[in-house]
Amino acid sequence: MDAKKELQEIGCIYSGHFVGVSTKHLAGYCNIDPLLPRVDIVKKYIKELVSNFKDDQIDTVISPAIGAIPFCHWGAHYLTEMSGKNVRAVWADKVKGSKTKEFAFEREGFKECVKDKKVILLEDMINQMATIKSVIKTVRKSGGTIIGVGAVAANKGVTAEALDVPKFVKLCSVEYDVWPAEECAKTGLCSKNVPIVEDIGHGDDFKKNHPNYAGGYVKLIS
Repeated sequence: MDAKKELQEIGCIYSGHFVGVSTKHLAGYCNIDPLLPRVDIVKKYIKELVSNFKDDQIDTVISPAIGAIPFCHWGAHYLTEMSGKNVRAVWADKVKGSKTKEFAFEREGFKECVKDKKVILLEDMINQMATIKSVIKTVRKSGGTIIGVGAVAANKGVTAEALDVPKFVKLCSVEYDVWPAEECAKTGLCSKNVPIVEDIGHGDDFKKNHPNYAGGYVKLIS
């Protein structure tokens, strides 16, 4: 399976100047949104990911809202087939009004599927690990035992050790240079006045705070 090639053909992988959820600046971006309508490929990817956990007696598959919600459903479906257990699927919602990227199991019945359960987390793309680390924290706070994390794609530096989980699996690596915002201004793409993409990632948030950025802003989708 050449997941990276498929993601490129679908139009998920970009090069350019982007801002990630952690406010770091990136010389590329993997936007999984164009993949989601391709249910045939999504199913194939998720089946491959969860096969790595088929013998771990998983109780629940968890994903962060919103884009990765289909992943927990298909993950639970295939693990049920593989293990014979009735595996549950839940997702963690972003906490409204939170200034930091916090998640919680706010929907009725979700916490019960996490507490004292063996779980795995499924993500679409892990860039700077801010989202998945927040979900990991929420799972542990809710009493769940994390067996592992799976992702369709991940940037360099994403490992089981970096995530502090027993197992990490990915289908492909999508690697590009990354700078903290202040370093980007000194030595990165900001220092070269490369336009920031505002309609993919979090460039729109950066624009709100830096409307006069010398490199300007561009849109790739709209």
